[in-house]
Amino acid sequence: MSISLAGVIGAAVGLYVGWLDWKILKGMLQAMEAKNRQAGGDGGAAARYKTLLGVVIFGVPVIGFPVIGYWAASQLAG
Repeated sequence: MSISLAGVIGAAVGLYVGWLDWKILKGMLQAMEAKNRQAGGDGGAAARYKTLLGVVIFGVPVIGFPVIGYWAASQLAG
């Protein structure tokens, strides 16, 4: 299997978009937990499932987007 330059560029763009998405989602998760704690709660679902959500929030964008980017760029470039 040969690696195409367009696919590598697509994967790089996908990695960048995935990294941005991860940072945004991580910030939203932390804000949701902090808001719940300030309201007198225990942190809610965000605190209870922090490890699982962290893995999903990291794994899907940072691993999935480059794969999709590589595939899409390879298909578009021919």
